[in-house]
Amino acid sequence: MAIAFFEALRSLLIPSFDSPDMNQRRLLTMVTRDLSRSRHHKWYRVRKQELTIEAGNFFYDLYRLSAHAGISMQNAAESKQLKEIAVEFHMDKSLLELKEHLSPQAITEAAANLTNEYLSVRVERDITQFNTAFDTAFIENADRYYNLLLMFSQFVTFDFLTVLKQFDPFISDQESIFQPRVKQTSAKKVIELIKDFLEISYPLEENQDWATMLNLANQYKENVGITLDEWKMLLVQLSLIQTTSILVLIVRHVDQDPLWKSIPRIQREHITDLYRTTVVDAAKACLDSIIQEREQKQLAQLLAAVFGPNEVENRMHYYTLEEDDVLRKNGLEGYTYIHELNYLKAFILDFYKKDIKELFDMCVLRGQWLKTDMNRQFTDSFHEVLTGFEEFLDFDNSLSVEGSLGAKLHSSLAKTKSQAPIVLSTINNKAQELLKSLTKSLAEIEILLKSLFDDQSSRTSQLIRNWDALETVGTPLRQRFADIYQKLSNFVEVLHLFLHRIPEQLKG
Repeated sequence: MAIAFFEALRSLLIPSFDSPDMNQRRLLTMVTRDLSRSRHHKWYRVRKQELTIEAGNFFYDLYRLSAHAGISMQNAAESKQLKEIAVEFHMDKSLLELKEHLSPQAITEAAANLTNEYLSVRVERDITQFNTAFDTAFIENADRYYNLLLMFSQFVTFDFLTVLKQFDPFISDQESIFQPRVKQTSAKKVIELIKDFLEISYPLEENQDWATMLNLANQYKENVGITLDEWKMLLVQLSLIQTTSILVLIVRHVDQDPLWKSIPRIQREHITDLYRTTVVDAAKACLDSIIQEREQKQLAQLLAAVFGPNEVENRMHYYTLEEDDVLRKNGLEGYTYIHELNYLKAFILDFYKKDIKELFDMCVLRGQWLKTDMNRQFTDSFHEVLTGFEEFLDFDNSLSVEGSLGAKLHSSLAKTKSQAPIVLSTINNKAQELLKSLTKSLAEIEILLKSLFDDQSSRTSQLIRNWDALETVGTPLRQRFADIYQKLSNFVEVLHLFLHRIPEQLKG
């Protein structure tokens, strides 16, 4: 027990050779020894912790070689042009031409001679071919050279001038031409900059494809400011100090941290896939814009053909712009199909229940049908639209304050606003359902009306045998059929355009 006590006391009073402090001192001694044995030992005065003229001249030589390139490569990392150059350098002629075909300008020019359908097919085909070309090997290769450009850029734009000003306070940015008056300086003043320098210089290796990199850099700037021979000369100098680890040893000695290591600042940017996506997205956006503009123009023409040049007045009672404004002021998205439903109601009231009803009544009541089942099909289809329209009117009325849906919506706005979007979604879904249902029913009427029109125009009738007896004073029956059919056909096309514009995720 006594021996154990004295051993414990001794360990407290006399440091062990394996203690952290002793180990730290031993390692620092090794750092000092390595500094004295280094081929670059003249760069650093250990006792004064000073960098000498030789070290200053080394940084000056790097600055002299890279200064002009540093000016050229300022802000290179943020340059969109440099990214494009790095990717397009690896694209063959056919791929570059394909990229041009996908440019908004080329798509716009092609659109002048193509329908929406053919234009869409062409653009989608080109997009597929373009995407296929960007395989894994292509992407890795283009990204690698871009990252090599970034590593070159971060080196030549390093703040050598601030380092050199510690050796010569009067040095200016013109000293890449004139030799400065370098003197020794305290290493502590520039030690953080030396750490930065090590981070950006260590990733630069002589065996990398610097010739191609400089080719790319010279495409970015007409004359990047450094030749391949000058750059290789610079790399040789970097390789020498990396081999001797002189700057690492200096940092360890100044910081009194014998285990300090530099972490190379290696660039790992991925630009190629973003480049591809940008080209494709721009092409799709241009295509969508052209189609939407054409559809909007077509829609305006069709509406004018159906309703005339004047705007259709509001026919809805509650699914209106005024109610929509109230909802939006409460932070909701509002009613989605106000114009669509208003046009639908106006058409059925002003045209379907008048002109089309008169024509159908004439054909059903006075026509001698060759097939009874065809008569019944026409009658059922006609009344299907009217039944759907009654549901349409009930829906609009249900949005009043006393109505089933309107009461829920106003209650949620007054009490629990979190429920309001759910109720509103139900309302808009119902509006969309009615729009789709009545579009389908009117499209069926269009088909049936076309068959009647064709039958009336035919020499051998297959549906009604007494067309001559149905003629009335005034507009000839054939012209009447043609006018009514054309207006119905135009409006059905309007409804299909409305439905086409509904986002895919909302379609049932």
